[in-house]
Amino acid sequence: MSEVKFASFWHGPELSPYEHACLASFAAYDNEVSLYCYEKPANVPPRIQIKDARRILPIETTQHFRVNGSPSMAHFTDYFRYAMFTHTEEIWVDTDMLLLKDFDLRESFNMIGRETAESACTAILRLDPNDARLSALIRRVDAIKELPIKWGDTGPRLLTAVYGVADTYAPPYFYPVHFDDYYKVFLPRFADECAKQCSNAYTLHLWNNRVVKMGLFKRIGPPAGSYLHDVFAKQRVLASFSDLYPESVMETMVHNVENRVGCDEGMRKLFRVAVPSMKAAIDKWLLSSGGARATMQRRRDAR
Repeated sequence: MSEVKFASFWHGPELSPYEHACLASFAAYDNEVSLYCYEKPANVPPRIQIKDARRILPIETTQHFRVNGSPSMAHFTDYFRYAMFTHTEEIWVDTDMLLLKDFDLRESFNMIGRETAESACTAILRLDPNDARLSALIRRVDAIKELPIKWGDTGPRLLTAVYGVADTYAPPYFYPVHFDDYYKVFLPRFADECAKQCSNAYTLHLWNNRVVKMGLFKRIGPPAGSYLHDVFAKQRVLASFSDLYPESVMETMVHNVENRVGCDEGMRKLFRVAVPSMKAAIDKWLLSSGGARATMQRRRDAR
């Protein structure tokens, strides 16, 4: 079959073994894979073409999208992919997307996948530059440059608002494992379940944002017997990892993060609000009282 052109973006000194494995998976099926960057990172897989990101957007654009005062690469890369579609015919893929089989889909128009029944996702995407909606999408992102923004303002939520979910691919095509089940590909006890869910899928999204919150050390690979380990083994990328997580350690990591954060989004929001509030209260107490040891000493002196 003829090769398909995929592209992604990276901003940083090096790719972790996970990003390395994901990009390598697209090249393994004889596709043309380009990585746009402003400076070439280390640990780029063979057969990946490095392209100057300045061909799409000037480097100053990385500073235009801020969350809590700091530049957000997540929001910038949303904008970058939309701009890329006006310059190339490449299909965008996030660096946490794995290709699982030959990509025989041929879309000359828009290629959009749904992460849920109601929401489109931007992790693998192609938007037709001749469709007026792409210009509208870019204008809406331009309008919020330098403004306070939230997660999703430039990504899935905006894409869904502009394009809707009609004429999109159902979740099993590109997102067979739901984002709330992100951890299952790391646990051997879910290997059969994940294999069944992914049996006809083109790609697997590793949901990097969730994985990072789990505390995954990206130089260490998934446990032997897990679905992700099996995929990496078949694609011969396990050598990129310095070691493998023991199953018991991964089980503990998943247990801790799921209990701490919970599956309900409301609990996640509460967690994000409560922890800074508690920290502020503790800091205030430490400053005013001199800390726990000083408080205990004052109590002893008062006796």
